Amino acid sequence: MRLSAADCLRRGWTNLSANWELVVIQWLESFLVMALLVLGLGLPLIVLGMNVLGTNALASGRGAAREIAAALGRMAYVSPALLMGLAAMLAVWLLALLLHCYFQACTFGVLASAERQALPGPRRDRRLFRTFSRRDFLGWGGLYVWRFLGLRVLFWSLTPLLAAVVVLWLIFLGLGGSEWGAPAVFGIGCGGALPVGFLALALGLWFNVAQADLACDGSGVRQASRRGLDVLGRRLGAVLALFVLALGAALALAAVFLPLSAMVRSLLAGAPRWQALVQLLLLFLQALPNTLLAMVLAGSLVALVRSERLSEIRRTSEVQTA
Repeated sequence: MRLSAADCLRRGWTNLSANWELVVIQWLESFLVMALLVLGLGLPLIVLGMNVLGTNALASGRGAAREIAAALGRMAYVSPALLMGLAAMLAVWLLALLLHCYFQACTFGVLASAERQALPGPRRDRRLFRTFSRRDFLGWGGLYVWRFLGLRVLFWSLTPLLAAVVVLWLIFLGLGGSEWGAPAVFGIGCGGALPVGFLALALGLWFNVAQADLACDGSGVRQASRRGLDVLGRRLGAVLALFVLALGAALALAAVFLPLSAMVRSLLAGAPRWQALVQLLLLFLQALPNTLLAMVLAGSLVALVRSERLSEIRRTSEVQTA
């Protein structure tokens, strides 16, 4: 039985509600990874002697500007200190990447095992999906972390190809404008925007669908990549519907928190420290429902991939029987 987009969304929500700890863990993990990225970016600046966060630098904009100019001047020379700072930055960023892939493997492992445990069908009791435990959560991460890292490496290796297509389109856009004027710019721009946008959208959808297949039995980077293309080819409408719903909910959340942020800036304009503190609290609060949306989308994609796997097995068995 093939599931519709609504059925996948229902199963994804039920799966996540039964394993609600995943939302809290992913919420905390996002801030941990962000902190590591900021730390990695700050290490080369600290090694180069930049002190824009010091009290003297914050006292005036000129002090901060002098610190930045001095650090940029030192970066012009390849010194051992610069190489040390860059090596430290890469090491911390690699740690952040591995940590993110590990938690993704943990999360998708729980979601996939819960999807396997529950009986097929659009409506199932949430108790059938309950599989979360600390031991299983950490075990899935150790088992599948390299799969998730490999898929990200593959995705990033395809991104420069898309960037090259965009650069080529912009070159043709500039040449057409200089040779034939504004009508050519309009025609080339509209004609190129559609395939470039479709390639970018297809790449993003493929990555998310392939990621949902990584925690399945017998999967891997190559198998998940092929299945991602296969699911997109057969169920593009369902995948698009899930992403559009998630995007609409994210925009609705942004519409709620944006006026709150503007109100905080207006009311606390004379107290910059309190303003920064309240803005940070709003960031934490907004990240929680956004994480919930991302996890519901992940659970829905896991349900969709699982449904397509079962349909493929059923078709194969019917062909063999015939």
